[in-house]
Amino acid sequence: MNKKEQDEKVLLGDQVADTEGDELLVAAREIDVSDEVREQYLALMTEQQNRHRETTERLKTILDSIVEGILIVDNVGTIQDHNKSASKILHDTEGHLLGSNVDRMFIDRKSTSRNKLLNRCINIRSGALQYDYTETMARRLDGDSFPMEITLSPANFTGEMSYLYIFRDITQRKEAEKAHKRLEGELREALKLEAIGHLAGGIAHEINTPSQYIRDNLKFLNDGYGALSRIVGLALHTLWTHQKDLPDGAFRQFVQKMRDSDVEFLLDEIPHATQQSLDGINQVAQIVLSMKEFSHPSGAEKTATDINRVLSNVAVISRNEWKHCANLIEEYDQEIPHIPCHVNELNQVFLNLIVNASQAIQSAGRPAEEGEVKIKTAFLDDSILVSISDNGTGISKENRSKVFNPFFTTKDVGKGTGQGLSITHDIVQKRHGGRVWFETEEGKGTTFFVLLPGEDRVGGEDKA
Repeated sequence: MNKKEQDEKVLLGDQVADTEGDELLVAAREIDVSDEVREQYLALMTEQQNRHRETTERLKTILDSIVEGILIVDNVGTIQDHNKSASKILHDTEGHLLGSNVDRMFIDRKSTSRNKLLNRCINIRSGALQYDYTETMARRLDGDSFPMEITLSPANFTGEMSYLYIFRDITQRKEAEKAHKRLEGELREALKLEAIGHLAGGIAHEINTPSQYIRDNLKFLNDGYGALSRIVGLALHTLWTHQKDLPDGAFRQFVQKMRDSDVEFLLDEIPHATQQSLDGINQVAQIVLSMKEFSHPSGAEKTATDINRVLSNVAVISRNEWKHCANLIEEYDQEIPHIPCHVNELNQVFLNLIVNASQAIQSAGRPAEEGEVKIKTAFLDDSILVSISDNGTGISKENRSKVFNPFFTTKDVGKGTGQGLSITHDIVQKRHGGRVWFETEEGKGTTFFVLLPGEDRVGGEDKA
């Protein structure tokens, strides 16, 4: 085979079988020129075709490496070509995209999204073609749906109007946006709770002053009542003893007045009433003190803390959660030492556990007199072990491994975010170097254990 035939084979081979090249070769053969000129021409054509092939392959490689899917769609909606990302995003493993209608990728059966894109893509007033962008729901070839970001732009191929559909799967972005919104909501709730905490501390301080003088006045009345009742009794005895020395009917009239005033009843009931009032105001004072300590902001450093007192305060604060469904039993080891901790964070831990215990008892449907929440402390190997038990529903086997997962909850919508135990886990283990675990039996109840080290195993804020 001579060089001329080789050059023609290269140009006419499978890799360079385009119509324009064939026509040029035919024209070259018909021109009456010397072989040398024809060979130079064919060599030039070969080089040009090679450059064209390289450019085409490079462009194809670039288009196939783009993460966005690209579809070339004709004026009636038929897919004429696409890149690899389009096949990947739409799960086209059998090559079904080519020749199919582009409407199949839109969820809305009436092709509303596509029609809106097309209508907006053409500026009716000026007749100028423009780009347009939207987000919509799309469907893969296997029926799976996904959120899609799509740009539609006009394209002119070989004199015919077509459209470029450039799209991407934005599932991860949408999930991230949802997570971000959820975190923003939780942050707002946290800030609101923090504000309520500061407000509660201020209210507690305001309540404390009138409570103090009410308690003092009640104690004064209670103590003074004893002296007055003794004087009244002595007066009655004296009148009874010397009734003959009194004017006629004076003693009888006095006794009648006493009966009309129900003095005997008052003498019996006033001590009970003042004592009940004292008990009530003492309870208010205890709640106020617990609220002040509960809402008092702690510093960045851990402080030596009486865990028994923390638990006692939380029990008072959470009374409204358990008083209608259970009896609260407190068994504190009075010999446990003070330990370094972040008080506010442990307040949150124990409040979460007591509230959860109360709700578990409510879910079990037990009568209030049968419900029981038990709080215990003990000193164990230089650590303090806190246990909070309930006789509620228990935790099912399939949920036990998920208990400390963020956002996991078995509560009804609006009754829980699934963050309480996750936060508890982080506070105990990451912030305090302790451990938290549970023992449970379905239908009988659950016990959560919190083991807090007697020494600082984590350190300050930087190590948390």
